[in-house]
Amino acid sequence: MPAPQPPDPRFSRLGLFNGQIFALRRLRIRPVLSLETRLGWYFDSLNTSESLELDLLAGRPHPPRFTHLNGEGRTAGIGVATLTALRTARGFELLLGRVAAKSMPHRAGRLHVIPSGMFAPPYSVTANVENELREELGLSLAAGRLYLSGAAVNLLNLRPEVCTLFVVDDPGKLHPNAEFEPRLLRVPLASDARLAESLDLHPGSIVPPGAAALFLGVRLIRQILKA
Repeated sequence: MPAPQPPDPRFSRLGLFNGQIFALRRLRIRPVLSLETRLGWYFDSLNTSESLELDLLAGRPHPPRFTHLNGEGRTAGIGVATLTALRTARGFELLLGRVAAKSMPHRAGRLHVIPSGMFAPPYSVTANVENELREELGLSLAAGRLYLSGAAVNLLNLRPEVCTLFVVDDPGKLHPNAEFEPRLLRVPLASDARLAESLDLHPGSIVPPGAAALFLGVRLIRQILKA
C-alpha cells in the first residue's frame, strides 16, 4: 500500500483523520454482484474521489484517469450506509438525519441515512455497522437485526456504497453525534412516491448514498413483510 499523503487543500482545514480504508479495485455484476477491494488511505479517497465530486459540482474539468467505474487511477473508498428502521406499534418508521458541516461542508444540511461511514479494516461490514451504530446513535447491533440490502455507486464521485438495513424496536428518543444535526427525522414507511413527497426529495436534498440505502432498504422491508 502506498504511503499516506496530505489532503487536498480543500479538505486540509477540516480536521479529518487519515485512517486506512477499503478501496474499490474492481466492480463485478456477473455471475453475482461483488466488490474486489484493496487497502488505501482516507485522504487518498478525498484527493481523488471527493475532489472529483467538487470539480463536477463546480463545473471544472477533471482528469480522465479518475473517471473509470472501476477503481483505476484513484482511491475509491467504500462506504457503508445503513437505513435504520424503527419497529413501532403503528408500523415502521425510517430514521434519517441532516449532515452537519463538520466533515463535508458541501453536503451540509442534506439528508442521509444514519448511521453511515467508511468501510475500514480490520472490520467486516457487520462490525463497521456495529461501530457506527454505537458512535452515531448509541445503539447496540445486538438489539436488532442487520440485513444486506444492496450496493450502489455514487456517480458524482464514483465511490461505491454497501447498503444495509437495521431493524430494531423503537428505543425512544435518539441523540446523534456531531456528524449529524441534532434533530433526526422519523418517517413512516410508505410508498416510494409518498416518501419522496414527505421528505421533499430531489437531487439537492439528499446525498446519493443516502437515497440508495433508503430505497434499497424500503424494498427489503416490503419483501420481509410479505414473507
